[in-house]
Amino acid sequence: MITRRHILNVSVPLLGTLAMPSIIRAQTGQQKHFFAGCYYDTAISDASLMSRYLIAPWRQELQQKSKGEKITQDGAEMSPYVRDIFQERKDFAAAAGLNENDEGNPIAISLNRAQHETITVLTPGLPPEYLTIISVSAALDVMTGQAAFRNQNRFESIYSNMFVVNQVIQGRNKLTDAELLKYYRNTFKEAVYALLERAAKTLRDKRERADAVFQVKNMLMPKQLPQDLAALIASGVEGSADKNENANAEEIKKLTREIKHIYSLKIMDALEKAKITNAAILPPESPWTEGRILGLLQQRLGITGKGQEIMTQPDTNRMNGYEIRANLADVSRSKSGSTSQVNATITSRIVRVKGPDAVDHMPISIKEPLKKVALYVGARSFIDSASFKRGVTRDITMAAIRDAADGAAKELVPFIKATANEI
Repeated sequence: MITRRHILNVSVPLLGTLAMPSIIRAQTGQQKHFFAGCYYDTAISDASLMSRYLIAPWRQELQQKSKGEKITQDGAEMSPYVRDIFQERKDFAAAAGLNENDEGNPIAISLNRAQHETITVLTPGLPPEYLTIISVSAALDVMTGQAAFRNQNRFESIYSNMFVVNQVIQGRNKLTDAELLKYYRNTFKEAVYALLERAAKTLRDKRERADAVFQVKNMLMPKQLPQDLAALIASGVEGSADKNENANAEEIKKLTREIKHIYSLKIMDALEKAKITNAAILPPESPWTEGRILGLLQQRLGITGKGQEIMTQPDTNRMNGYEIRANLADVSRSKSGSTSQVNATITSRIVRVKGPDAVDHMPISIKEPLKKVALYVGARSFIDSASFKRGVTRDITMAAIRDAADGAAKELVPFIKATANEI
């Protein structure tokens, strides 16, 4: 018999995986920061779960407070709500030197995903029981336009962290819309709280210099999408309510960005644990970061001249920069009895771009190409039985991918260290 407790303990973590932070820019004394805002992708549909249960209700509240004045969907409407959360976390404000004067480094929250799935538990002789899993993904980034001990501008991540909260609600009845509104907001607030709580404890700076700069440049997907990866994308499309013919392609792009970000965070964490302080990580390319924060930062620093822009990519002509090219090589399923397992494989390598068609595979000191590749297989199991019906195993698949990213990052660290020392 598959019980509710077994499902909760085995397959549905109450809190999602935390991508631990790493600090990569040196400083003397406490740095000042300012809150730039909370952002989301405005391309989402109004019918999406994120819009329906999280963003639109908040926009309506803002409109009521403004006495009927229309609130436009500009991607930053939730900033006042998040600002209130920031003010509640005095410990974070103290650790970050947070102020209201736009001094110092910009801090931003990004809302990446909000959706839910429902599992129906069928027990002989009893009415159906429903487990609703609300999943909210948010990230906190602290950025700077000044590289450590260098008289040059570079858009660099001081602190970056992502947190996924899975809130499980159980009952004999499916949740109403009013209940979902409440739980979505609570789950989002919990995600922001978790980000700030951990940042308050770890917002410190250790790097003395940056001999080399790295950026996760891509995250390739398998050409033929495996079953669980295709299901992950299908659930994202369903949650976004995107009816366009390119909805699948857009969801693949979004998922790719998420996995790139997760892998980047895992690399930063692995560098921190390995006590490697001479390698800097540029944040992965992000539409909201470059479109919002970069403009703010350039304006505040008075950077307007051609060739003086803040750099967001590891240009080999202007810095000792390298690309990390990664690949979600496979997502496969295995099954034994009532237990299934999702396996995710991530591979990556470091390259230095010399021209449009010329790259060096790093580190140069390793001669055999295959020995320059970091590879790891992450795996998560779950109960797969007729005793209950569940939707797409998003939590399981993403957990396997995060495990693969964590392992691949640790495998990549020796290559980063060797590359940084080959100057």
